[in-house]
Amino acid sequence: MLTKILTVVLLATITMASPAMSYRLQINVSNQLSRGRKITVRCESKDDDLGSRRLVSGDVYSWSFSRNIFGTTLFWCDVATARSKKHLSFNAYDESQRKKGMPKLHELTWEIKDDGLYFAGFPIPIAPWVSQ
Repeated sequence: MLTKILTVVLLATITMASPAMSYRLQINVSNQLSRGRKITVRCESKDDDLGSRRLVSGDVYSWSFSRNIFGTTLFWCDVATARSKKHLSFNAYDESQRKKGMPKLHELTWEIKDDGLYFAGFPIPIAPWVSQ
């Protein structure tokens, strides 16, 4: 019993001592495909399956979360075009990349374009579409 109490006190102390962990981050996945093309986006983490969303051009799929105290937060997404002719996968948020110099933003926006995946504001695609 004492061990459980000490664990709870320790975790509460870490959480209060680390306000950086307490703010929420937001992820946006934006369909920027031409000609009204649709995509299906499925995002999840080890703990949360956010389900699938169907997006038409111009739609944005967003969610927010708090990082875990262990510094291992990871959300990944799979994207497929209509009729699943093409797909791509990417890490929407990876705490380990953040530690390696990824921008420390409170909001990350990913754009799905005709030639692949972009990080909003950057002119070079990060991942191309893969034909199935």
